[in-house]
Amino acid sequence: MIKVNDEVIRIEHFPDGTQKLSIESIWNASGSYGIDWRYEKEEELSTLIFITRHLRNIPYTKSVELKMNYLPNARMDRIHEKQEVFILKSFADVINWLDFDLVKILDVHSNVGAALINNAVIETPKIYIDEVIKKIEKDSPGFVLYFPDEGAAKRYSDMFPEYKYCYGEKKRDWDTGKILGLDIKLNGIDLSGKTVLMIDDIIAYGGSLYHSADTLKANGAGKIYAFATHTENSILDREKGTLIRSLENDTVERLFTTDSLFTGRHEKITVMEV
Repeated sequence: MIKVNDEVIRIEHFPDGTQKLSIESIWNASGSYGIDWRYEKEEELSTLIFITRHLRNIPYTKSVELKMNYLPNARMDRIHEKQEVFILKSFADVINWLDFDLVKILDVHSNVGAALINNAVIETPKIYIDEVIKKIEKDSPGFVLYFPDEGAAKRYSDMFPEYKYCYGEKKRDWDTGKILGLDIKLNGIDLSGKTVLMIDDIIAYGGSLYHSADTLKANGAGKIYAFATHTENSILDREKGTLIRSLENDTVERLFTTDSLFTGRHEKITVMEV
């Protein structure tokens, strides 16, 4: 979904499949326009291009800012084989060509994404995680944070210096990308009976958090909760999904996420508005 100054852009199509776009209240006396892109499908990138160029061609336009809480293609932030396409770089080239005066992004997957986009302001998910902590900590003495890998630990632990944390080291089949399991670096923490909040940035099927929860339980953890800034709707896929099993068998009490990407519904998933 794309909004311009809070007005939703209607995406219709001609018989040949090309887009037909219209904005009812386009004129803004200030000459300032804000685009809010809530990513749902890849076609929206071309919509963004058409709308932004249209705004730039309006007389007296002073500024055009983009807010895209979720950065599409963020996972493709490097290539391992020469035949792979560095999609994130190409995506960033398109965004930069549109010449936004400001680009706001929530919790980018890696520093590569932040570095590639001009005029980017990266917002942290701290306020949302703080809200989650307030909900669960009052009934949870001995509260501990957990991160699924060392990179996430480095990125998030400084936001919460008052809490002890541990993190995972994944065992992965690099030919298939499948997670086979993980070990936990405990940092001297005794997890026995502790309430744990697992924190990650993006989850699709939830494999990292699924294996993490099982290993945390094997190390004596009590209640386990999860937070992910960006959650794909695929989390609800009962054939491929893994974290959904942990939620439904009560290994994980609840998943908290934002509405940056997730549009589904589940009784054990709490969605926070961005």
